[in-house]
Amino acid sequence: MNNTEMKQLFLILITLFALTTYGDENPNVILPEGTYPYWPTYSYIEDKYVTNIRAQEWKTTDHVIEGWDWSMPGFIKPAARSSVGLQRNFGWTKDFFNFNLKFQANPTGLLWVNWREIEKTPGVYDFSGILNRIKQAQSVGVKISLRILGHSKSRGTGSGEAPLWLEDLGVTFLPQKNPGDNLNFNPAHPEFHKRYLMLINELAKTEIPQLVRNAYVGYASSSLGDEGIGPYGEGNSAANDTVKHVHERLDAWQIAFKGMETKVFMGGSCDYGFSKGFGVRRGFVEMYLYNIPNRDLGQYIDNKGYLSVEETSPIIKYKCFNGEVNEEYEAAWATSGRDFRFGNTTNPFPYRYFISTLRALQMQCTYVHTTGHLLPQMLPFLALELGRSVEDAPDVWAFLNTSYLRTSNYKNNDWKNRQFTATEQSEGIETKNFERWLYQRDATGYETKPEEKIQQAIKMWMVQPDKYYDYIARSGKKIGFDIDDRWVRIHDSIAFKVTYFDKYAGSLNLVYNNGQEQVQKSQTLTGDGQLKTVTFFISQLKANSLPNKFDFALEAGSNTEKIVVSMVRVVQAKVTDGTVGINQKPFFQQSAIRIKYHTAYKLISINSQNEIRQINVYNILGRKVKSVLCPGIAYDLKANGFKSGVYFVHVQDKYGNFKREKISIV
Repeated sequence: MNNTEMKQLFLILITLFALTTYGDENPNVILPEGTYPYWPTYSYIEDKYVTNIRAQEWKTTDHVIEGWDWSMPGFIKPAARSSVGLQRNFGWTKDFFNFNLKFQANPTGLLWVNWREIEKTPGVYDFSGILNRIKQAQSVGVKISLRILGHSKSRGTGSGEAPLWLEDLGVTFLPQKNPGDNLNFNPAHPEFHKRYLMLINELAKTEIPQLVRNAYVGYASSSLGDEGIGPYGEGNSAANDTVKHVHERLDAWQIAFKGMETKVFMGGSCDYGFSKGFGVRRGFVEMYLYNIPNRDLGQYIDNKGYLSVEETSPIIKYKCFNGEVNEEYEAAWATSGRDFRFGNTTNPFPYRYFISTLRALQMQCTYVHTTGHLLPQMLPFLALELGRSVEDAPDVWAFLNTSYLRTSNYKNNDWKNRQFTATEQSEGIETKNFERWLYQRDATGYETKPEEKIQQAIKMWMVQPDKYYDYIARSGKKIGFDIDDRWVRIHDSIAFKVTYFDKYAGSLNLVYNNGQEQVQKSQTLTGDGQLKTVTFFISQLKANSLPNKFDFALEAGSNTEKIVVSMVRVVQAKVTDGTVGINQKPFFQQSAIRIKYHTAYKLISINSQNEIRQINVYNILGRKVKSVLCPGIAYDLKANGFKSGVYFVHVQDKYGNFKREKISIV
């Protein structure tokens, strides 16, 4: 079977999985198609043409443009933890191409291989095909994410990934729940389990763990590719944590990636894996309202209806690999051959790509495999946003959307003990905003309403019946915002990018305090109904200085009926002598910060060319054990109270430069 045939089979099987998984709960009934005037018409970009994509231009003076603004200053570099998947090869016979990107990113190639091809004869292992392909990828500047598939005898009507000789050893099969499911060997069978552990032990003896950017560990799945992490499905991760053979599988991966545990990511959530530093990759973000709430993702709706992130959830607290897949945008997904899974035409696809990309970033993902690139300028934005924490984010933002979710979503995943009003029970939960360390909140005098309805293409099961639509803006006379106090750039020069609907003539005003007085900057509104983004540069912002401790507000002018705002971004910038310019210094200028551990004195010395802002120390599990705010250029941190072990020292200066150093304390 060639690569094209394998890809076609993959798409057929993933469709079968979707149809059998959702069943009556997600009938995928097509809705009357709406209009999508704020996004370009459907145009699918193949992987090899990603080289033509460029970042949106960053302008250095106050200005207004038509449409969305995804621009970033040129000095911002991708986060070290980030990666964006841009090419996938099945098997090791096809070369990876050189991305030659025209924008800043940490691009990754996905290599999917079968256990069946590695161990054709019991006990005889051949990893040369994988090694050759990894080295070929390296020769063209591509880092590899490895996925070894190995649980199915047959995949739908095609061949599977596991060695067929397992059946000769008496390994039994898992029951097939639906026609078209994979016929999987039982991972709990003693012989399968022994042979699987032997495979991973042999992997550990190769160069592969050192050479790959990351590697995937999954479990038997009814669909293409090993998915999940144990016999219990997503949403029941606590049950997988009780399974002995699941622990032993993860132990084997830890041994194979000793000292590199953060490279490993699982097909499902498992606290045992998180405790080792492993991450997780899911694959639902195209259904952008799915997994709300979700304890493992830290996703919940607070009592005021705002979609919130619980940063003590393991995937965020341990700074694990946090991955998503934003794919399934080929035109075939709008055909009868795939049951019109996402609508009866491709017209809604650019909107779905847009909001799914923002959802992945709202979840604080470190990795996204993305295809189609239906909004090309969003890809460079995504690449710079992935892998951030509030400590190193170059911007904060809020997308002021509203959707209506069923209360039944909380049935099996209500770790917050959410109480519902009678209105929510009958009309659904009004779920507001995708926020990333910028929070819009209503208050007295700052009331808002959802506006600009966008029709969903299908009846998603998590949405309240008869409310199959989203709002993509909020309107009011005054809209108040609070920047997360942990964002260190709140005290630096910043740019406000406000995307609004120009529906009412008058003015839109940015109101803030510069440390001496309240200031107002204005943008004229013509009432032409167009979507626009205005950019305001300011040199200083005094936090929590407006009513309700808001950091800033957007207000309608005195003769303006109201303003309609869709998205607000606050971006790191620089202002010198009243002229806006770009800080040309690299965002991660490693040489500017020096960290040295003095073993004899148990002292961590930190020196910087610039003023230090934040020092954090994390243990090997990613738990923060020390945090210091330091306004000077040098600091000596005593480590005599630390237990013996490996620690990571994170230092950030006032310009956002970042340094990470690994130390061992004995």
